[in-house]
Amino acid sequence: MDLGVLKTFCDLVDTGSFSKAAELSLISQSAASQQLAKLERQFATQLVSRGGGVVQPTDAGKAFYAGAREILRRYEQMLGEVDSAATSVRGVLRVGTIYSVGFYLLNPVVCRFLQAHPDVSLKVEYTHWSRISAAVISGEMDLGVVACPEKNRSLEIIPLASEELVMVCSPEHALARRRQVRPAELSGKRFVAFEQNIPTRRHIDRLLKRHRVKVDVVMEFDNTEVLKRAVEVNSGVSILPRENVDREVAHGNLCFARFDAPAEWTRPVAILRRRGKTPGPAERMFLGLLRSQA
Repeated sequence: MDLGVLKTFCDLVDTGSFSKAAELSLISQSAASQQLAKLERQFATQLVSRGGGVVQPTDAGKAFYAGAREILRRYEQMLGEVDSAATSVRGVLRVGTIYSVGFYLLNPVVCRFLQAHPDVSLKVEYTHWSRISAAVISGEMDLGVVACPEKNRSLEIIPLASEELVMVCSPEHALARRRQVRPAELSGKRFVAFEQNIPTRRHIDRLLKRHRVKVDVVMEFDNTEVLKRAVEVNSGVSILPRENVDREVAHGNLCFARFDAPAEWTRPVAILRRRGKTPGPAERMFLGLLRSQA
């Protein structure tokens, strides 16, 4: 049965007037009369009396009114419950990130999000960039946060931040007291690098090639933390995001120098989402926090 018909009948009983019931339901008075006539035919009984110009429910009409009012009440309650379920921040949110981004950019967001939304089960996995892309595409992860994202037609890439890249070295290195360097000054230097299949390594290689700089790669690692340890013992210089070395610089374990054109020496950080996937409330809130933090 049409809920609109139920509402019109209840308005008719409440107001005692066809014209007022029609106005409340945004229909014509004729349409309100036709709806009542159809109801009375359906139940084969009179539902209202029209004596003295006042519309009043019959006994059958009172029974119908009580049932119709309960149906409308329950329908409105259901709409509220559905809206609450759709907009409340709860459930499971799965996020994948690489170490060099997760520890320095993502961790503050995770803490704020968990404090604000304790009903969400937030699962953060620190892993290799290639696993993140595959997991987001397959639906195993809801979001990925990576550096130097590589295009994929199945992924939506949302720019998040631009991290400044700096020259990093041991306090014992000849460049340790420098606050600024030219790319050419790294030519021939012993260099500690990321492994060749890592997007950040490819990005740094392109920047060096653009400046016609050839370094002597003596060590390669798959994560920032181990790479920094090698630089600390003066195995060579490296190029890393400035945020990644703040702690070691503060403790006197590493030194850094900015490049003479810092705007060029950056690496992009982005969020990965499966293209076409509708974000839930928890995901929308997490994305908002990420953007505000960045």
